[in-house]
Amino acid sequence: MAAIFSVTLLDAVFHLSSMINAGVSNIYNVLGTKIAPNMVTVVIFDFRAYDTLGESIILLTAGLVVLLIFGRGLLGDKQ
Repeated sequence: MAAIFSVTLLDAVFHLSSMINAGVSNIYNVLGTKIAPNMVTVVIFDFRAYDTLGESIILLTAGLVVLLIFGRGLLGDKQ
């Protein structure tokens, strides 16, 4: 009971309800429809972006490994 009273009092004094943002659902519902015509397309674009980011990290890591292994040539080759 005291917790409900405290929350109600703080809300009345500081107007906490106006500080609460809608979060991710607001982004998908408001901004997402400006990018794509329906929500399914927005979610697919979102996951495809993460997939592309993962693939690029894998390619960069593979290139770095190849350069580390083959980049310096033979070790100890002093002519």
